[in-house]
Amino acid sequence: MPDLFSLHTPAAAWELFIQHFHPIVRTERVPTRQALGRVLAETLTAPEDLPSFRRSTVDGYAVRAADTYGASAGLPAWLTVIGEVRMGQVPPLSVGVDQAALIHTGGMVPEGADAVVMIEHTQTVDATSIEVVRPVAVGENVIQPGEDVRVGDILLPS
Repeated sequence: MPDLFSLHTPAAAWELFIQHFHPIVRTERVPTRQALGRVLAETLTAPEDLPSFRRSTVDGYAVRAADTYGASAGLPAWLTVIGEVRMGQVPPLSVGVDQAALIHTGGMVPEGADAVVMIEHTQTVDATSIEVVRPVAVGENVIQPGEDVRVGDILLPS
């Protein structure tokens, strides 16, 4: 009577599998929607840094951090608002000493500014002046170029 059950070692089973496995390899481009259940033929790497510019993480004012040092509710820092940084545009201004520029989340931080003070930590004095009631450190509320993804980073492996 023949055996109904025979075992192979893992190495022998692998060898048997390899002898009979003949994959069909081809590549094709498909829209992302149709890529579900497929694999990448090549590793996808970042073509550029992300972000490619200094980006604000909050709504607020782009400032020189040094101009806010020591600021408090009892002794705020007074800054002159010189304009607004519009979304998706290169800032048309540069922030100088005791100046601020209104900026929105995701906006490009203008030259001269090294931090963003949250709008909640400011008070409007008039159309061109604000009080900063809490200091910020250099780099606070700012994402630096390449902080999310660096050029050449693997985004999706093959």
